Amino acid sequence: MNEITITTLADLDEAFAKYSDGYLFRGQVKHYAAPVSGEVSISTSFKRHGCIPDLMFKWSHYSKAIIRAFGGGNYHDISLELSQAILQHYGWRSFFIDLTKAPHIACWFAAHQYVEKRVVQMCEDYEESPVWLVHKEASYVETDQVGHIYVVDSAALTTAGVDVHDLTQTQIEDGTLRPHVQSACLAGAIDGLLPPQSVVAHLVVEHQVLTAVCAKCGVTQLDDVFPSREQDFVLRALLDIPWQRIDADTPIPIYGRGLEIPEYDLRFVKHLPPSIALSGEFWVAENRGDVDSPFLNIPFYRLHEGAYYANTNEPFDLGEVSALLRRHRSIVVELDGLISIPEMRQDYEYEKGAYIERVDDNLVCICGLVVTHPGQVVSGMGTVVGWYYRIDGNTWTRVEHTDQCPCNNSLRHELQFSLLRILNEALREGEMVVIDKLNYVHKDIHRPGKSRA
Repeated sequence: MNEITITTLADLDEAFAKYSDGYLFRGQVKHYAAPVSGEVSISTSFKRHGCIPDLMFKWSHYSKAIIRAFGGGNYHDISLELSQAILQHYGWRSFFIDLTKAPHIACWFAAHQYVEKRVVQMCEDYEESPVWLVHKEASYVETDQVGHIYVVDSAALTTAGVDVHDLTQTQIEDGTLRPHVQSACLAGAIDGLLPPQSVVAHLVVEHQVLTAVCAKCGVTQLDDVFPSREQDFVLRALLDIPWQRIDADTPIPIYGRGLEIPEYDLRFVKHLPPSIALSGEFWVAENRGDVDSPFLNIPFYRLHEGAYYANTNEPFDLGEVSALLRRHRSIVVELDGLISIPEMRQDYEYEKGAYIERVDDNLVCICGLVVTHPGQVVSGMGTVVGWYYRIDGNTWTRVEHTDQCPCNNSLRHELQFSLLRILNEALREGEMVVIDKLNYVHKDIHRPGKSRA
């Protein structure tokens, strides 16, 4: 690896011209070196911070659901690379290394240090009740030190068997996405590391040279690199995910984001609109409604919301659930959290599980269990029209039916069906704890007390 000291703009232009066929590891304010060998050491965020499976599933679900909602395509066919791009660029971790094709982007990051802090804002919900919201405010602060840019050779990556995925080729109809603005690419890793032999040059660049390149290319503000939520529909959709109440003994409720996202454009909103859902502990099972409610005498099976994210479109066994429906005409699977539907961000309606009804001996209908949840209030609950399935032994096959949901959002129905895989496994493994004859809760959920209506 060549180490080159850059003190003038002409020197930097010459270096970039020499290595124009390669990629650039996004610039850094410090040198990345292994402690013993001294070799350059560029690792994935998963290797540095580890993997938290529940959060990984949740991030992966929303990244694919948002891509599908705004860009089209089949949820289950969306590539790992594309979904990981969302994770990598909007606040979570991935198995890939972040590269760029744009010298000015590498220069910008090499001239700025990442900083973050917790910010607690006291706001009012739409009913003027006080709440505390916990944010992760993030920014990049300009330094006055030399910056470090690493040139990655594309041929060396190919020789090492490492693929590079160009995120700028992702097609979108409108809006501005971070990966596009940052001319981003994702490189695979070997044992969580970029192969050291692929890094062919280390540029140590004087700060004034870095800022001169940025100014020349019109990159002078944070939102030139991190577009605001008004510009970036992926960021906006991630910020629309319901907030979750933090368990704390305080007179004013505290909420954190359902997915904690670094907010580069944080602003204070004193009066929160009803579209911001502030979710506390609420179970439909404990608030079933009046005597004419369809939920009144139906068994509820409560699962963690992670059951929704651990979905599949592969065939799965439903023997236990089939046996359950021979004993009960209807059952409800209820999740302990709210699921945001990107296409319905203005309707205050969230998925809460699934309602399953046996129509005849071998025909069942699976409907969505939904709640209307403006602000902190559950203002309504019910079911939405579903899809029909024929019971074929231990498997169920979807069938067309005159009463089926006519919507074009097939994903909602596919994921409602997929919930039954987790219920079936829980029943088979004896993981459902009996509260009474109409209430069953997964062993990993704290036995619920009476929740707030």
